[in-house]
Amino acid sequence: MNKLEKDCTYPQNYWQLNELEQKEIYKFCPFNKNNLKFDLKELYKFIYKDPVIIYNGQDFQLTLSMSKSNDIESDSTIFGGDIFLSIVKDNIVKDRIYLANNHISFPDYDFLAVGYQHYFISPEGEVTTLYLIEDEEGISPMFWKHYKIDNQKMKFVLQDMLVNVTDGVQYQIIYPNQFNIISNKPVTKIDSQELKSCEDEYDKEEYHSCYIDVYNHYNSRLKQKINLLNKNNNTIKKSYLKLQQNMASSCLELPPPVSGNRGETDPYLSNVMFCLIQNYKQEITNIEKQLAH
Repeated sequence: MNKLEKDCTYPQNYWQLNELEQKEIYKFCPFNKNNLKFDLKELYKFIYKDPVIIYNGQDFQLTLSMSKSNDIESDSTIFGGDIFLSIVKDNIVKDRIYLANNHISFPDYDFLAVGYQHYFISPEGEVTTLYLIEDEEGISPMFWKHYKIDNQKMKFVLQDMLVNVTDGVQYQIIYPNQFNIISNKPVTKIDSQELKSCEDEYDKEEYHSCYIDVYNHYNSRLKQKINLLNKNNNTIKKSYLKLQQNMASSCLELPPPVSGNRGETDPYLSNVMFCLIQNYKQEITNIEKQLAH
């Protein structure tokens, strides 16, 4: 996602360039190259009335369908049509995921932007989706998901996600027990007053940049306490990695976002981080009690 964002961000003087120069820069973005262009118009015409089978196996079928809110004629241009991929067995939909859309509007944004979601289904039946936002600065990949199909349970099983937020920060979730923060900036130390202020105002329905500082603070303290405990105990060593994965496993049981809309990803990230922070604080308290004996 980092490379895609780099290749698809326009230079600052983009809008001062002539049309030919703009086209050359526009073509440099992989999403605008012929082999990666997504034109859903024909697909919309193909599936707008009824679901269409794209895989017909012995145990189940995969179908593409549109949301029923799109009441259109087959020769109309469709914008904002949600496309879904379903697992069907004996004419019953067993599971369904949000797959694609060619135009997602943001009426509440202060700037002109449009979103869309692309997808890829591998020959092995693995599904990846990529949610993008295009504005005057270029095209930004915001949300990537990877699924596998469980043939026994007839379910799409989410394997991993990558959520892109502002300021070069990404959140990597690998199920069932990995939560990683990927940042191109050094970890900043938060002072006690800022820490208290951010914790007091923590809103699990929103995302604020200070949350990552609070998370890093308690994550770092937990590592320090574990190292200190292990130095004082030569027999039983506590593993930070195992402990962190156990905590992440419970916090990642929260339902993941359906799409890359910030109205979905922000509350999700805030809730997961809040859950982890509380677990870290509790474990720090437990270790401090052990160290006191």
